[in-house]
Amino acid sequence: MKQLLVLVTFIGMAAVIGAIVVGKSTFDGTVVDNPYEKGLVWDAEQKERESSGWRVDMQPPSPTVGRNELHIHVRDGAGKPLASEVMLTVSRPSSKRYDRQYTALLTEKGSYAVQVDLPLYGYWDLVIRVTAQNKTILFHRTVFAEQGT
Repeated sequence: MKQLLVLVTFIGMAAVIGAIVVGKSTFDGTVVDNPYEKGLVWDAEQKERESSGWRVDMQPPSPTVGRNELHIHVRDGAGKPLASEVMLTVSRPSSKRYDRQYTALLTEKGSYAVQVDLPLYGYWDLVIRVTAQNKTILFHRTVFAEQGT
């Protein structure tokens, strides 16, 4: 019985130590610097987004792994196309290694296209930065990149 208890304890300790080693080797560091201040900024952005009435739609809503052409449509509070400048930031929630920024190209008033590379399967965070009428508003999206068919 004593040997079984020692064996179970040893296996448990090995599992904990293994988890710590793997966690330390894959962690990029601080996820968010100054989280309280970032939260205040997030709240202010959300209020500004709601008060502007601007809307952003993206097609396709679920891109695939690899090269994707995304179409972004920007509308004002009345639903009319909004002439603006559109930037797209793509990042991986678990790592800063894949952060990229793209400039969307105007295809017609209120519609933009951008070529985006998503090298890995899984969740990606997109920040669509719209600048028009002397203000900039950020729109956040989370997409799941599936394996291509």
